[in-house]
Amino acid sequence: MCNEIRKRHPKRLLIFVTGTFYRDIVLLSNAADLVFGSRLWNWDFVMPSTFNVLGLVDTIYSPTTTYERLTASGPASHLVDDLAESCGFTVAARQPRLYPSSNLIKKTRMKYGLMENAVRTHLIIGINGGPGWPVRMWDVTKWQRLINKIHSEYDAVIIQFGTNKGDGSSEYDKLTGVQSVASRLRSEEIVALIAICNLVISIDSGPLHVAGAVGTPVVGLFGAVNPDYRLPIDSPAIGLVGDVPCLFCHHQTPPGHWITGCPNNIKCMKALDDDTVFEAVKSMLAQGKRELESFATELK
Repeated sequence: MCNEIRKRHPKRLLIFVTGTFYRDIVLLSNAADLVFGSRLWNWDFVMPSTFNVLGLVDTIYSPTTTYERLTASGPASHLVDDLAESCGFTVAARQPRLYPSSNLIKKTRMKYGLMENAVRTHLIIGINGGPGWPVRMWDVTKWQRLINKIHSEYDAVIIQFGTNKGDGSSEYDKLTGVQSVASRLRSEEIVALIAICNLVISIDSGPLHVAGAVGTPVVGLFGAVNPDYRLPIDSPAIGLVGDVPCLFCHHQTPPGHWITGCPNNIKCMKALDDDTVFEAVKSMLAQGKRELESFATELK
């Protein structure tokens, strides 16, 4: 989107304003000339189009999703296209990219106890289950069964991302067989750790999108939201859903849930079982292994 803005406004200074936490992620995209992080920037704040400083501001773009602009309508296109359309343009490069440096990756890896030998000799799998909006969450007991199945078949280090504080206040604090970094990471550290993962398994949330931006394969767990409208576009990804009649209610007009809750007790996420997810995990890991072996053969 920033590239499209540059085409429209050549030789202008492109300034990106976002929340403080996200500032360093934007910097890793190399997309803007200046990036500012504001502590006051919370969803669903929109920069006023009339904002100006001494006549220096040429144009303000405030990308917003369909359900932010039109509260009675659900989105009917991929998130990237939806955001671009809100600014009045289409984008050709539809997969955002982030570029963490090797130094950032090394420092972050060592800071959280992932020695180089562990990365070379073990699979590194990231998981993100929440907590989050209830209509996106997957039952913690299913997460634990999935973790156990991964360890039974693979020599893996499982990194747990998320926003639980690690103080026992969340059911996600009770997961075993994981190395939790939940709520401990700066934004650029999240990017660095996801970049070294062989696979990320996630509900519809930030780590899923970051994985796509650094090319890490993804298994996404969905229900209310159609994965075709959320999954990374040019990166290995699969979206899993349960079999229920009310699937993808987020895209109805009006949306069938969201902030106000779910009239069907979130059947979509409850219908997704851990065996289905594990089979997808095995498939994605096998695909990744074949690609690495092919790449190594080409180097020889």
